[in-house]
This record gives sequence, C-alpha cells and structure tokens, in this order.
Amino acid sequence: MPRSLKPLGYPMADGTQHGFNFPRKAGASALHPGEIIVDLFAGGGGASEALRQALGRDPDIAINHDEQAIGMHAANHPFTKHMREDVWQANPVAECAGRRPGWFHSSPDCTHFSQAKGGQPRDRATRSLSWVVLKWCGSLRKAGLQPRIVTLENVKQIRSWGPLVAKRDKATGRVMKLDGTVSAKGERVPVDQQFLIPDKRHAGRTWRRFLSELRALGYLVEHRLLVASDFGAGTSRERLFLLARCDGEAPRWPEPTHGPGRAQPVATAADCIDWSVPCPSIFERKRPLADATCRRIAKGVKRYVLDAAEPFFITEHANGSNQRSWSAREPLRTQCAGVKGGHFALVSAFLEQANGGGENGNPARARGAMEPVSSITGTGSQQRVVQCTLSATHEDGALRVAAFLMRYHSCGGQHAELGEPLTTVTTKDRLALVTVTIKGTPYVIVDIGLRMLRREELYRAQGFPVDYIIDRTADGRPLSISASVRMVGNSVSPPPLAAIARANLEPIYSAERMAA
Repeated sequence: MPRSLKPLGYPMADGTQHGFNFPRKAGASALHPGEIIVDLFAGGGGASEALRQALGRDPDIAINHDEQAIGMHAANHPFTKHMREDVWQANPVAECAGRRPGWFHSSPDCTHFSQAKGGQPRDRATRSLSWVVLKWCGSLRKAGLQPRIVTLENVKQIRSWGPLVAKRDKATGRVMKLDGTVSAKGERVPVDQQFLIPDKRHAGRTWRRFLSELRALGYLVEHRLLVASDFGAGTSRERLFLLARCDGEAPRWPEPTHGPGRAQPVATAADCIDWSVPCPSIFERKRPLADATCRRIAKGVKRYVLDAAEPFFITEHANGSNQRSWSAREPLRTQCAGVKGGHFALVSAFLEQANGGGENGNPARARGAMEPVSSITGTGSQQRVVQCTLSATHEDGALRVAAFLMRYHSCGGQHAELGEPLTTVTTKDRLALVTVTIKGTPYVIVDIGLRMLRREELYRAQGFPVDYIIDRTADGRPLSISASVRMVGNSVSPPPLAAIARANLEPIYSAERMAA
C-alpha cells in the first residue's frame, strides 16, 4: 500500500485506533507463528522501518512519549498499535496480551551519553532509560512470554555508563549547582539541584551490570559498533548495537555491504542531495554569517574547490565538539537532534568559464556546480593564451569572492584588512580573480552559495526510503521542519538494523503455516 494513501480506519496521532484495514493479501514473515514485534522507538521510527523491511510487516506495538513522533510513526506504520506514554509506565504483560515478542527493540535516549552533549549536566532518569529493557524482558519472562530476540541502539559512549557525582568548583572544592553557582560553605545541595557529571573512577560499571542482568535472564549477549554507511545509508553515523537471543542461537552479525572492496559503492552526501534546489549567495543574506562560519566556508573552498576542483562540499554548524567541512562525495556525518532546522549546509562555488566569450557568440554565463561544463569554442589556434572577459556583474562577484577568501583564509594574498566590511573591495588591482581548473578548463569563482540541507535530504542520508512520510501525522496535521529534523536526528538509521534482523532470521514462514 503506498504510504501517500491513508488506509480506512488509520490510527490517530494520539495513538487511538479507528477500525482496521488489513492488506488483502497476508505477507510472509520470518517470525515464529504467533510472535509479535515491539518497538520502544525513538525519533522518526527508523528501527520500526528497519524491522518492517526485514520482517515483512509493521511492528505490532510502538511506544513513545512524544505526540509528534507517535503521529509521524502512525502515518508510516498504519497497522501498528501506538501508545503515547512513558515507557516506564507501560505494562508489558498487558500490552502483549498473551503474545510473545519475537523481536523487541529499544532506542533509549542517548543525549546524556553523547559527546555532543558537551558540558551540560547529566540527568539520572534519562541515563537510566536503558533499564526499561530489563523491565520488559523480566516481566514478560515471568509470564512465559520472554522476548526471543532483543536489540538496543545507542551511542558508543554508553559503554562508559556509570554512576554520577556532583561537579565541584576547582577553586573551592564545593559543589556546583545547576544554575552555575557554587554552593556556600557547609551548604547541603539536594541531588536534583546538583550539576552532575560521570564519575571517571567507575566508568562503565553500570553498563557491565546491565549486560550481566540481561545474561542472567538467559540471553546470549553481544554488542558491536556499526557504521551506517557500511550498510547503504548516506551517513557515517556510528552507533552501538546490542543483540541478545534466548532461543539457544548465538547472535549473528551482518557483513558490511557498501564501501571500497565491497559489493556496492558507499552512498555519498551528493547522492542524497536534491541538486535542483537553489543555493543562495552568502553575500546577499539578510543576516550576515558568523565569522566562524565564514572561516569554515573559506577553508572548505580552499580545500575542496581550489585544491581538489570540486565545486561543492558540506559544512557543519552548531556542533560543540567539532565543526568541520567535507566533500559531498563522502557520506554525511551524524545528524544531531538538538539543532533547530538541522546543522548541515551545502556550499557551492558558482563558476564562470574563463574564456574569451560565450557559446555561439553569446555572452559567457555563470554555471551552478552540478551543471555540465560548457563546450569551449573559438577560432584559430587552441593553444592561445586564455583571457578572462567577464560581465560587469560577474567581475564584481569574482572580486567579492576574492576579498572573502583573502580575508578568511589568506587565499591569494594578505590584501583585505580584517577591519573592513566583508564585501568591500577597494581597488581592482589589489585583488586577483580566484580561478580553478576542472578537467583542463579554467573557471573563475563568481559567487559562493550556501543553504541548509532539507529534511528530505537528511532522511534520505539517514537511510529512510524516499516515500517515508516526514511532513505530517497520521491525522493530517503538518509537522514543522524543526520537528522533522529533530526526529531524524533522534532516529535509528534503518540499514544497519535491517541487516542485523536479516542476519538473525530463520527461513520465512508462509502465511498458511502461520495460520496452522
């Protein structure tokens, strides 16, 4: 059934179900007869999508506390029972209603383990969300419904999960409060008001206990770091996947399928970008870019345009640990959820062919980075010296680019004063036009464009199918761009988990055998 069509009796954004509209033909599933799929999902529901692809049907139960996440999940998984509530409040035995989960997945909040969290305080309750896996497995085990296969996805830093301690002021040794102040001498600060940080002396202690408790329930447990681009996603997102089985079978891990020396090439950021979307000039913005962004763009132009002759690259914003730029021919880096509107931008150098004239006697024109290179025409010897004749508009743009690069990356000489406005060009003879040669043809850079990556591009890079609904809930309410971007940042990349599921499946059970 196409995702764009609402089934009769589709689930509402609040999780309620109004009738059913089951497929006309029952699909095959690799689960055992009577088994169900449970997903304590995160963000955009990437784990549910992965399991749908691998197991042949939507999850039976999906739980999340966020109304918008539930609504978007319901739009994409219409045959799932949706529950909007705290995962700790859900009753596993009651919800499963006598059915055993063949696959149980959990994606607990990772922000309090992630490096992107920076120096912010850690929250005990959020860091404890992974324990809900033990609650579900333990409760269902007592009822004879123990989940057969369990998966968990999180950042690799969860391996250092341990107790928290209060941060102390270096000068006085006293406890720091959440508001940034230092406690008074002799003051007892309640735990919920303390600025908590991981206790380095006991790093990993809670994680090891978590694994031990899971093994005590009869599971064979393994965990590995997997990179999404190794399995076909257009992002280099690295995550820890835990895989546990209690059916006597050892966990099985998939082999990477994409990349050098493998069956398929790696998916790049360029593969995920819609090149028909305009890239506005950085010089004509209503709000000027921050100096740090300008320096990063200038450095990227130097590295990927001037030195590598690639007119486009990706730059990163709002990453407290490491802002960087990279070629669009590489996978996208990890998308974070806490940046409104996303934090990846496409940078494009607009090029003007540096020849004596345009095609067929017409004036030379500017070209976007993804347009074909125009043919070079001329009379007489092809070994003549190439002279750059630009229109007044393109010449002004080229000089503006030169001034920008000289100011922020010293490209071409130290001619631009740091105190001068960004677009000021005093005299033309002080500046040299910035040129780049692509496949033997010289070009002048006449403009630099920048735009944020669209939500469709981010979901594509994360590995979601192109028809995945990201702009509305099941009941038709629109989702803002910031909400969609937040959910893709929180989501599991589907390809790695789908590969794990396929590696751990038994031969497919036919619909007739399931009914027997």
